[in-house]
Amino acid sequence: MRITNKMISDNVFLNIQSSLRRISKLHEQLSSGYKVKYPSDNAVVATRASDIMTRLREITRFKENIDHVQTYVNAYDSAIQKVSSLVQRLRELLVQAANDTLSQDERRAIAEEMEKINENLVEIANTRVGNEYVFGGYDAFTPPVRREGDEWKIMIPPEASKKRYILALGHTVEYGVTADEVFRLPDGRNIFQVIDEAVKKLKTEERVSRWISEISLKNLSIFEENVMKVIGEIGGTSKMLEMIGSRLEDLNFFFTEYLSKERDADITEVISKLTTEQAVLQAALKSAAHVLQLTLVDFVR
Repeated sequence: MRITNKMISDNVFLNIQSSLRRISKLHEQLSSGYKVKYPSDNAVVATRASDIMTRLREITRFKENIDHVQTYVNAYDSAIQKVSSLVQRLRELLVQAANDTLSQDERRAIAEEMEKINENLVEIANTRVGNEYVFGGYDAFTPPVRREGDEWKIMIPPEASKKRYILALGHTVEYGVTADEVFRLPDGRNIFQVIDEAVKKLKTEERVSRWISEISLKNLSIFEENVMKVIGEIGGTSKMLEMIGSRLEDLNFFFTEYLSKERDADITEVISKLTTEQAVLQAALKSAAHVLQLTLVDFVR
């Protein structure tokens, strides 16, 4: 086969172009940090990387939801712990009040402290996170406990008095606690009304020991049992969120590492290859200078 000058020059230019393409690809890997950036680089790896990135976005969203719910659960826990503390003090006051030998001034002092406790309980029931009332159920922008006439009432619509929930990793996590669940007694009244009733008795009647013992302390015990039940539920929810959050952290680490192995370039290896390719290109250019045929232009001075 006859080799012509044109065939030599075409082959030289083809080799130089191939070398330049390899250098360009290595330079792009070095600057982007990815060995597979487009499906044309490696369709199988690119597809896997796309699936992993989708999974990582889901995990990120789940983590954001868990963090959001944890904020509410912490607010519930803090509020209910305060309620528990106030209940203990309320019990002490009622036990003191169940003594008919107390003077009118002593009964009035107990009644005034109970009024303050009742105000604190109402304030806790209307706890807010941002602009949302955490004990309001799905009616989160309206105070769940409001004054109506001379009584404190829980004003949550039946359709709003439900637990909130989120979905994460196939789990349904319920986390909402409403004022009805915490502050309402089985007979339909709420603890605020019970306290108000006891306060009125202490202020207006002298012999209230039997009524305090049989009515007020009994209702307080029922309320206390309710509070302890809610504390247990909140603790269980917090533990569940902690377990899911830990699992999400593990998955995030695993998929991030997997994605890095699939997609990221080995910078040291890329630099080594790039140096080699640049040396090859320089050698090809020098070789071409000797191989390509001279023309009349080379002799023009």
